[in-house]
Amino acid sequence: MGGRALRLAAMTEPVVSSTIIVYREPHAYSSHPSITRLRNGDWLVAFSHSTQRAFPILHPPNDPQFVNLVIRSRDEGLSWEQPKVAPGYDWYGVETPGISSSSTGEVLLNQWRFKWAPLETAKKRWVSGDNTWFIADRDTRIWRLARSEQDWASHPLPYARGDDGAYVHISTDDGSTWDRTIAIDIAPYQGAFSPKGVVELRNGDLLLALGSHDHDPLSATFVVRSRDRGRSWEQPVEVARADGRVFSEPSLVETASGRLLLMSREETSGHLHQSTSHDGGATWTPPRRLPMWGYPAHVISLVDGRVLMAYGHRRHPFGIRAVLTDDDGETWSPEIVIRDDVPGTYRGLNLGYPSVIEYLPGRLFAVYYGEDREGVTCVQGTYFALDPAAASTADHAVTRRPERSRRAIAVDERVHPTSPLGVRAGLAVP
Repeated sequence: MGGRALRLAAMTEPVVSSTIIVYREPHAYSSHPSITRLRNGDWLVAFSHSTQRAFPILHPPNDPQFVNLVIRSRDEGLSWEQPKVAPGYDWYGVETPGISSSSTGEVLLNQWRFKWAPLETAKKRWVSGDNTWFIADRDTRIWRLARSEQDWASHPLPYARGDDGAYVHISTDDGSTWDRTIAIDIAPYQGAFSPKGVVELRNGDLLLALGSHDHDPLSATFVVRSRDRGRSWEQPVEVARADGRVFSEPSLVETASGRLLLMSREETSGHLHQSTSHDGGATWTPPRRLPMWGYPAHVISLVDGRVLMAYGHRRHPFGIRAVLTDDDGETWSPEIVIRDDVPGTYRGLNLGYPSVIEYLPGRLFAVYYGEDREGVTCVQGTYFALDPAAASTADHAVTRRPERSRRAIAVDERVHPTSPLGVRAGLAVP
């Protein structure tokens, strides 16, 4: 084995210090988080929130009650404040959120919003000529345009869905309030959203990677650009589209060399696909299938110049994994196991969507969702480091032993005293 191969292999045993509950509310469904670290050191996590339902579970595309909540920690995750609806209570029936912070201190929240109506109302509008309403297949739960009376008769839900649009909300007070809302023109794509936030390039441009929804025949991922700090957005630039492939839920990063990497979820194979831009996002290489099975990804640039990509692993052993590259995505390390003990209920479809920050050099925090030991779907987080040297200075560091990854990590679920709505936080029991 060559020197570089040995170096990559050495990347694969993280030091996992603790796993916590970021937010848990009994009888609620809290999922699909996105995290950002502000200039003042605060951590903000945006996530989806609705009612906990019996099987089949309803993810955000299927439930008009979903809202996005934002929760804040001022002490690197040791405690969490009461979450707030973002941007407001009139923004319901929304997709999974992405959140980010810019060099100017502004916070940006990206959302896709659906329109909803009671089933009878939507059908009445359809009969009158409004052909923009979607029904769900009884077996697959995939949404498509209603075309016949039989479609309405077989629809399994008491409401129908339509498309509204993609939006970015801007906060100038660290995410406490939201000052501006900007609609994004995504034509010719349909239903574009992303569970990851806006990325600021070194030249000051903002890029937002989006993916079309399951009813979009283009089945593509693309980027939109802002040159004025998010106040306006240019037309989409396509990144990944291929016959027989369904690309969605992308994540974007600018590497230390200035190369852009975009990772797309691919529905038919389950493998992540990588696209690369050498010109700031104007053009992209064809999507390349990676050996990593899992989805969706979050890819970030580390202080030491490497790139880390985390993703959910929705088959046994269920959990959260990551890989590293030190050559701009030309090669990737063997998999790093961050968690392999998340309950795999509902065929593994009720977990994942990791989002990662490097809050100090070499010290990382991954937020994701999954069930706790009582079966409540909640937002969880894991502190980890990529080498013992970084972990040795960590407040929570406990070197991970191989046998520990094969048993459940016990989580202290004491109710946080400042949180009446069910926020729970605690450290893993070693």
